[in-house]
Amino acid sequence: MQYISHSPEDTQKFAKEQALELTREGGGKPIVIALEGELGAGKTTFTQAFAEALGVQKHLKSPTFVLMKHYGIHNVPNYHTLYHLDCYRLNNSVDLIPLGGGDIVHLRGTIILIEWAERVADILPKNHWIIHIDHPPVGRAGVSEQTRNISITENN
Repeated sequence: MQYISHSPEDTQKFAKEQALELTREGGGKPIVIALEGELGAGKTTFTQAFAEALGVQKHLKSPTFVLMKHYGIHNVPNYHTLYHLDCYRLNNSVDLIPLGGGDIVHLRGTIILIEWAERVADILPKNHWIIHIDHPPVGRAGVSEQTRNISITENN
């Protein structure tokens, strides 16, 4: 699926729609989402809106320095915990072992959003989602500094 966002608000609306769609189909199976995109592409903006749609009551900040945070999910049947990982500072998945990063991707009732997931690709389960956000070249018709191309693919 391809989506063009024209503003942060547009990205947030799309993220909320995706959160509800993925959890409706998930039935409690772990949902792992690999978020890709360069710095400033909108991965955290997407994650914050995704979490809000799930009823997470705290404002998410990117866990760049603590690597992982978890939050209670309140609005979605069959799901109870959202994990948010930011792997920007990691060399590889070995750095996640003390946090149990390789284990949480298999827990029922969990949703795991991983920024910079390509750095820990070896712990991703076979079935996961990839959300790639990028800046299209500015200057084309209808393209501004706030425009983002968002693609969602299922890896299985």
